[in-house]
Amino acid sequence: MRIFVSGLTLAFAMSLAMAQQSTITPTAKELNKSFDADASQWTERFEHEGRAIYDKRAEILDAMGLKPGMDVADIGAGSGLISRLIAQRVAPGGTVYAVDISKNMVDHIAKTAQEEKITNIKAVLGDPRSPKLAPNSVDVACIIDAYHHFEYPAEMLAEIRRALRPNGMLMLIDFKRIDGVSRDYVLKMVRAGEGTFTDEFLNAGFDLVERRDDMFPDNYMLKFKLRNVSAKAAGAGQTSH
Repeated sequence: MRIFVSGLTLAFAMSLAMAQQSTITPTAKELNKSFDADASQWTERFEHEGRAIYDKRAEILDAMGLKPGMDVADIGAGSGLISRLIAQRVAPGGTVYAVDISKNMVDHIAKTAQEEKITNIKAVLGDPRSPKLAPNSVDVACIIDAYHHFEYPAEMLAEIRRALRPNGMLMLIDFKRIDGVSRDYVLKMVRAGEGTFTDEFLNAGFDLVERRDDMFPDNYMLKFKLRNVSAKAAGAGQTSH
């Protein structure tokens, strides 16, 4: 009986591990590989009128509550569009860490920043499990149209959490994925809807502080604060007398 139960436990653990690995659609995974192609073609796709993120870029930055001197991480920075705009708002004194797992994109970001004489952008080559940021190094992090490309979202969120300073803010913008409503492209690209993604952030140690679905026709914006674990632990340890 013990052998049978152990076998079931092992099978369950293996099934759970396989389920946890299914954190990216085949379409998104294939697209990830294509980011290592010519960066200029992606710049054209990311930075044009008609793309919601481009059209609403000023509103996105306003929602971040940026101030001079802040340090910000743009996770999945792509062509660096948002990073360059953030750099303007956090200067003087603030730094933008433009993180991507595509070396071509990171090289493009660094080259563009140099050409445009933007001195407070640091292009960072991350990997699928980590943005490669130092602990307690940023006040704000944003993941804009990139979270559904994460192959290891739980590990990435844990690393982002480490990188955020106390009271740090994390912004997520992603596609509304609704069966029977969303475009076929979105259904194939994005693995889950807003509810699932929200739960993943909550489980990673963040608290939801703001939600907006009126900024874009096909995207939503969520803002999370780093959960103050020490304060909760202190409160739990208090006893009445």
